[in-house]
Amino acid sequence: MTNQELPLIYGYMRVQRSHTDEELLALELDLRLFADSEGYQYVTTFQEFESGCTRVFTALVAELTRVGGHHVVVPTMDHLALHPLLQIHLLMKLELDAGAEVFEVIAS
Repeated sequence: MTNQELPLIYGYMRVQRSHTDEELLALELDLRLFADSEGYQYVTTFQEFESGCTRVFTALVAELTRVGGHHVVVPTMDHLALHPLLQIHLLMKLELDAGAEVFEVIAS
């Protein structure tokens, strides 16, 4: 199967000010390795830099809808949101608006 035939997967992470460049690269590498090991074509990483903001998350949903993508990978579900109810809300938004399934590299 060529890369063009593999299902697309997008990465999403919240970037904390305390993260070093090396930590961010390691997180993104984990997302890419997950995609490779599970048979996905990794497209890009959406990075949310503003705490409490969902602007990049909204852009991710729009991109998934635009290209018909149905797969997202996060380092942990905490990257969606720290609060469990908000996590559920964002997971439902991905599922209902884009038909997307979310995978986490490390179970939180």
